[in-house]
Amino acid sequence: MKQSKHMTQRTPEEIFDEATESSQFSSGDLSLLTAELIALRKANEKPLNDIELKAVLGMISYVAYTQKVEEDSIGEVMTSHFGVSTVAALPSHLYQNAIEYLIDLKMDKVFN
Repeated sequence: MKQSKHMTQRTPEEIFDEATESSQFSSGDLSLLTAELIALRKANEKPLNDIELKAVLGMISYVAYTQKVEEDSIGEVMTSHFGVSTVAALPSHLYQNAIEYLIDLKMDKVFN
């Protein structure tokens, strides 16, 4: 059985494919689904809002302090992991993933 990803980890295309799999749709249904796909893509592009960004930066500071490493090092590891240029460029839909990543991050294992 294929294990389903959490909704925030799915691409809009995966959600669209799952919704339209083995179904007969009218042209109106397909238009509505296509509009929803466009809306999902747009939502995935939205960057972290101010509150989310402050929370992520706060977690970076906490991890840096507790693990005795530079905040910049954690930011570089994180941006590399998520494939973005800066922490502020993280898409909002990855906020929960970013927080979980920081909670589990062990910088001594990254450098070794």
